[in-house]
Amino acid sequence: MTSKNLRGALFVVLTTLFILDSNGLAALSPSSATEKGRLFLVNLFDPDLGLLPEYRGANVFWLFHDNYLAATVLAVSHPKTAQRIRAAIDREGVRKSGKIELIFGEVERPLPFRQNELMEVRRIADKVIRTEVVTDRILDGWEDYADLLLLACIAEKDQPAARQHWEAATRLWDGKGFLDAAAKHDPRYSTYKLSLALLAASHLSPPAKLPRGLLDRVLALQDDSGGWITDYDATGKKIGLANVETTCLVILGIETFNAHRQPSVK
Repeated sequence: MTSKNLRGALFVVLTTLFILDSNGLAALSPSSATEKGRLFLVNLFDPDLGLLPEYRGANVFWLFHDNYLAATVLAVSHPKTAQRIRAAIDREGVRKSGKIELIFGEVERPLPFRQNELMEVRRIADKVIRTEVVTDRILDGWEDYADLLLLACIAEKDQPAARQHWEAATRLWDGKGFLDAAAKHDPRYSTYKLSLALLAASHLSPPAKLPRGLLDRVLALQDDSGGWITDYDATGKKIGLANVETTCLVILGIETFNAHRQPSVK
């Protein structure tokens, strides 16, 4: 899937008004949910810095991945805000992370995965601007993590190889979430991994069928604020806060997947 097609898929309009979540409760339709998610992002905008904080009330502002993703998600719906975010990123002299851009096909050498480094860019009073960059150090053992398997699926241009990554990731699905090495170490499921599954499924040709209940689970994890909660437990209880990165990835995932929608696996 090309970068152009992925960006275009962000704004697919769905006609269904409501669906049922995995607990049988009424949930917003995908289109209504993503609209609410965008309002959550816009309401976090800090006009002094021209950036969004990590979450409501936070004093940390991540250039990559948070604000890079937010500028992309808001590009059409809120172009002025998106432009101000891009200008703020440029102002800080940070041009890339070398990782998250791969979902748009903007990383020259996405594979093999390399280790990340978190950097402080500068401080302004009590506010801190940070970013994430990829180093030259190869990352070992990434096959044990669902998010990296799904990112590899997206990054891989060879379709048979991409599908192998997809199949390896979906083998970690336990009916509730991706039970990978991280989830086994800290017993909670990560919402952003669900969104990466939506993106990875859309990358394959033909698009892959989602594990049963995955999309419903994603929609059920939206907070009243409009943002998506970072984690949840085996009962579906939300853990953590709604933050920018998770919300952006979910919006991207939902809209991209629905542009290439396939039935779920039974």
